[in-house]
Amino acid sequence: MTILDRIARAATDRPDSDALRTADGSLTYRELGRLTDDFAGRLRTATAPGEFVGIEANRGFGAVAAMIGAMKANRPFVVIDSRDTDVSNSRKVRLLGVRLLVRSSAGDSLVSLADVPGQWRQPCRQPGGSPVAVFFADGGLCYAIYTSGSTGEPKCVLVRTAPLASVISDHVERLAVGPGCRTLQFARLTFDGCITEIFWTLTAGACLVVLDESRLAPGPVLQATLERFAITHLKTTPFALTVTEPSGAMRLEHVINGGGPCRLSVVSKWSAIASFHNAYGLTETTICNLLSGGLKPGDCPQSVPLGEPVGDCAYYIRPTDKAQPSAAAADGAARRGELVITGASVAAGYLTEHGMRPFDEAGTAAYRTGDVVELRDGQLHFVERLDRQVKVRGYRLDPGEIENAVCRLESITDAVVAAEPHYGAAATDTDALVCYYLGDVDSRTVRQHLDRVLDPYKIPSVITRLEAFPYTENGKVDRDALLASRQALAADQHGPADQHGPADLPCPPASPGEQVLHLVRGLTGISDIGLDDNFFDAGGDSASAVVLVSKMKQLGWLDVGVRDVLRAENLRVLADQLREWSV
Repeated sequence: MTILDRIARAATDRPDSDALRTADGSLTYRELGRLTDDFAGRLRTATAPGEFVGIEANRGFGAVAAMIGAMKANRPFVVIDSRDTDVSNSRKVRLLGVRLLVRSSAGDSLVSLADVPGQWRQPCRQPGGSPVAVFFADGGLCYAIYTSGSTGEPKCVLVRTAPLASVISDHVERLAVGPGCRTLQFARLTFDGCITEIFWTLTAGACLVVLDESRLAPGPVLQATLERFAITHLKTTPFALTVTEPSGAMRLEHVINGGGPCRLSVVSKWSAIASFHNAYGLTETTICNLLSGGLKPGDCPQSVPLGEPVGDCAYYIRPTDKAQPSAAAADGAARRGELVITGASVAAGYLTEHGMRPFDEAGTAAYRTGDVVELRDGQLHFVERLDRQVKVRGYRLDPGEIENAVCRLESITDAVVAAEPHYGAAATDTDALVCYYLGDVDSRTVRQHLDRVLDPYKIPSVITRLEAFPYTENGKVDRDALLASRQALAADQHGPADQHGPADLPCPPASPGEQVLHLVRGLTGISDIGLDDNFFDAGGDSASAVVLVSKMKQLGWLDVGVRDVLRAENLRVLADQLREWSV
């Protein structure tokens, strides 16, 4: 049964039930059916088979009705946000051959067709038709969507219609969606997550709650929205789940983490009031590929499993190390490598200026995700992006593995690990492993915890507690901003670094002991380090020892060397040596 068949059945069974709800009103299934039928008729008349139509990204009845109407008319669509740059929107219009734009206002159900704005128009390669129509049967292509561009230039992904049905029906079944349920349409319409929210709701005879973005801000605002609109089904980001608090006034039945790695603290918090699920998927593989059952903290002793396949897809793990076997060991030992998604759910491919680039491997539909996963006890666990692996101290490391280890410590809600320059080192030196975390424990406790659960070479040199992480517009942690904040803090504490060498220390503490502590605190992130601490036990390593010696030489201790740091039992011994040399 297709998505349209399921929506039609819901309209027949529950014609007077609310299909859509906004802050100002509602639309019944009967009204939605009439609206989409009318729009589909107008669209068929105004466009050619296979021609793309643009849908303006206004949150309300109109955009949702336009998506369904486009499917009824067998016309593929692309959502266009007027807040994006004219250059970006012009590129979409030209590449997809879009002539007409669906416009609607958030407050009513009127849907109009208009020419695309003049500033977006450019000569199309095939005027009056889609440049991709020749690749697909009528109705075979559902929509085009652009990747976020977080790892480079945004790419145009073409998604087929047929695989969506099984993806949506699996969600309906696993999330127990049905009449009486209310889904919050959280994802932006330019993100493919909105497709599952919209269609798992409307194919099940439930109600989709569509609100202005001002009511969706993570934290107290989102909390109030969930309470006021009696939301039962919520899929949102790790950031939103971390900063929003559940309450007894909520009616949530199912909460789904999507769009990024899920932390143990999030499972603990939300599983207390609802069935909590972790989801995994990519734009290139038809939205969602893996969805867990309801999780409890006890199900996640080390990290949160990604779940079981959704829709018509399968996967295999491609070894990234030539020495690694291609299959799990006979004793069931963990297997790690790049996740490859296969099957009908894999999207058609990228549309480029030079034509279609299909997703296949040896003639079979397949997409290499770029994500490193690990198979443990029959469950897949996310480890890290391949492009985020780092080489520090001569070892190749997965920051995500270390982040998961940090988050296993009670009260820590999130962590970010990155390779960065040591304090005062050259900007091109990334030989310091730095951990930023959110939680109510001090950095010394974090280091002691990591000493117990990680190999020594994986323990960060610098461990820094923050009150909050900076985020990008897409809800991802802004790692560049983290580095900038650490550099700014170092500049405030130690003076600015110029482009030629380490930072100057114009106003150092008076005594040698205070000077040593001042430097070591900046290198390790441990603010309460004392003279009785050993430099290496506090997180120092050979690279940071070189930086420490360089800084001490700047302060006038010209005779100090790395050997003195290595031999010193604790920082007091090192300070006493400096005191002797000052005589």
